[in-house]
Amino acid sequence: MEDKPAPFKGDKVINGFRWPPMVCDDMPEELRKFKVRDDDVFIVTYPKSGTNWTTEILKNIVCGGDLEKVKEYGDHGPPLEYFNFFKKCDSFPTDKPRVMMTHVPVDILPKEVFEGKGKVVYVGRNPKDTAVSFWHFIKERRFLEEYEKWENFLAAYLKPDMMCGSWFDINLKYYEHRDAKNFLFLTYEGMKLDHKGCVIQLCDFVSRHLTNEQVDLIVNNTTFSNMKSKFTGKLPDMKQLGNLPKLTAMGDPNQKFSIMRKGVVGDWKTQFTVAQNELFDEIYNEKMKGSSLRRRVLFEIDA
Repeated sequence: MEDKPAPFKGDKVINGFRWPPMVCDDMPEELRKFKVRDDDVFIVTYPKSGTNWTTEILKNIVCGGDLEKVKEYGDHGPPLEYFNFFKKCDSFPTDKPRVMMTHVPVDILPKEVFEGKGKVVYVGRNPKDTAVSFWHFIKERRFLEEYEKWENFLAAYLKPDMMCGSWFDINLKYYEHRDAKNFLFLTYEGMKLDHKGCVIQLCDFVSRHLTNEQVDLIVNNTTFSNMKSKFTGKLPDMKQLGNLPKLTAMGDPNQKFSIMRKGVVGDWKTQFTVAQNELFDEIYNEKMKGSSLRRRVLFEIDA
């Protein structure tokens, strides 16, 4: 007799915005008050856009490519908004930068960020590959029944009230801050095309002056294959993160867990039908009209 599938976890609506169930009701208001340190680095993405990869690169940069020092950081922990994890970050040591990741809309970032404190690295990924990767990830974790079938998920993904927000709204609003001194806007595809160049760009952004040998070490440490093996297995060990509420919302601790799937640019072509692609392009062209971000979004690369 086969085991019954786990129940759906559902979602949560706060102030009209749909979140995964791991988000606490007071998160939007409290995260805005978060005290930012001058050397903080926030890695921000729409889900499934290179969050853990970029976070690992930054930790390697801070540690000069020394993997033993990188291990001292421990697991990344969940995004700041899950379980109000940002409150746990208040107790992080002050002898090294806090490298923190999040998927929140720009208007929920801590207010002090917009006063010039800390640094924000935003990574955008083309919306078709993001949709496919997000669907596989979210379906495996059984959040909502409507996400079980690809066609239903895609329809939801194209609506403004998609869980975690609209790809278009999130990316376009962060892109507006691309010229701020403490913001850096990268693309996942750009990181794939020129991994080393992006490592150097990130070093400059966080004012870390590393040797060529250290840069090469970081590039090797953070190849996709190395990252995939690091983030595949069981759920991260959350014990070191302290007493976090609703931890079971992440899933069964013994369940096979993989954050990274393929990481391929253009994998959307294996999932989209011709009709779905035509509809997506129509909506994409309308939503992106007038934004120079269109020139940076790559749906395919020769790499």
